[in-house]
Amino acid sequence: MTHTLLHQVLVSDLVVPIGLATKRGQSSLTGFGARVANGTWLRPDLMVFREEQAGGDLWYIRGAPLLAVEVTSDASREADLGAKRELYERAEVPAYWVVDLKGDDPEVLVYELAGDGRYAEEARVTWGRACALDRPFDIRLAPDEIFDRPPRRSVPLRRTTVTSTAVPPGTGPDLPRSEDPILLDAFGHRWPTGAEKVELWDGCPVFYGRWDERDVDIARRAYPGRVVRLDQPPGEPGTMTILPASAPGSASTSAPASA
Repeated sequence: MTHTLLHQVLVSDLVVPIGLATKRGQSSLTGFGARVANGTWLRPDLMVFREEQAGGDLWYIRGAPLLAVEVTSDASREADLGAKRELYERAEVPAYWVVDLKGDDPEVLVYELAGDGRYAEEARVTWGRACALDRPFDIRLAPDEIFDRPPRRSVPLRRTTVTSTAVPPGTGPDLPRSEDPILLDAFGHRWPTGAEKVELWDGCPVFYGRWDERDVDIARRAYPGRVVRLDQPPGEPGTMTILPASAPGSASTSAPASA
């Protein structure tokens, strides 16, 4: 089973128990966006929100969800446990769960906002154990009851490639100046293809996948004048971030952030 298919299976396994546990006035969706700020659009694998946050023909909810759930992948694990957790914390998402696939069996890390506005790890629920939670609803969280024991991956992760047509120099008709953040309305007109997941962090598009120098060159053409940063060595799974032209470290556009 490929990692992408395994990821989809685990997300699907969560839909029924979370859907049954939600309270009146709450809804849950998979793969839907949350507009938590003008320049930040996050796409949890599954989220629970108040029904009044959605409506019309929007492709996102307004404001912070009540619960955000992420299932890690090779490309997303570092973000899910680091920068993404900080973004959810800053947006005041009351509860954040990470289904971590690092080991043979999935375990669930449960974070909840404490009185100081920071996430506290309320539980780390491993295979064979269970935990009773009451935010944002009452649920018994037991990985071995929710998930079938996943088979080991036997198919390697296929390399992801962004495909795009060349864009002439300049800002482009649907993008702000290269020094300015990209807000959600402009970002929605320039979807990439081939990425495992796409989000907008503080005005910076973030692509999950397996990227190399060829993808960096394509991204430079798609986002002229901006800084394209690989957040890990070329060819390794992770994220590629598009930064404003004035961002620190703009002299090294394709090096990992830690370099």
